[in-house]
Amino acid sequence: MGRKTGTITLTEDQRSYLELQTRARTIQAQTVCRARILLLRADGVSIDDIADKVGINRCSVMLCLNKFKEGGVENALFDAPGRGRNAEITDDEKAWIINIACQKPVDLGYSAEVWTRALLTKHINKFAEEEGHTRLSTISQSKVRTILKEADIKPNKITYYCENRDPDFDEKMHNVLLVYKQLSLQFDENGQLIPFSEDDQVVHVLSYDEKPGIQAIANTSEDLMPDENHKTISRDYE
Repeated sequence: MGRKTGTITLTEDQRSYLELQTRARTIQAQTVCRARILLLRADGVSIDDIADKVGINRCSVMLCLNKFKEGGVENALFDAPGRGRNAEITDDEKAWIINIACQKPVDLGYSAEVWTRALLTKHINKFAEEEGHTRLSTISQSKVRTILKEADIKPNKITYYCENRDPDFDEKMHNVLLVYKQLSLQFDENGQLIPFSEDDQVVHVLSYDEKPGIQAIANTSEDLMPDENHKTISRDYE
């Protein structure tokens, strides 16, 4: 008997992705075959039985499994680009993915405020073919993550900043700090209020943190979407 090769382990996302590949009608039969090989092997089917089920020889099954062990699902399903051959995912397709990632999901009909990798991948899979990017109709989450990482784009993150929109802010800040300083001088070392002299003007100070009856229910300025300067969605803290 020949040496037995252990089964492979697939994550839930990998299994869902491979099952999607086997149902797709717009990808190469070779890719469907390789996806079936990985699913069958993960279910514990022997090498010889897999070869019979998918209709190829044993060596081809072993080659697919070895490529999976060396580089994961994408490596097993798709051949690496060779000399004179177009890349599996073109620069235009990568640019299309990045363009989507730099938009808000809510602007594309979703309820989510920022992208999750699952939602972004699902959107790409759904609309890729009608946009002329057939290969992307079966792209995996891990591949999308790699493309965004190479572009240094993080669509699932929000960075907060504070924008100074009041031209008189510095003067107002100075006046407020001056009042607090004057107030502090009205107390002795024991924290007791020093009585005002009869000829002094009595000063009453009212201080509060919240504006009564006012609640923030929406952003006061537009979010800054990812670009060469902002790698995440940037939002005014106020």
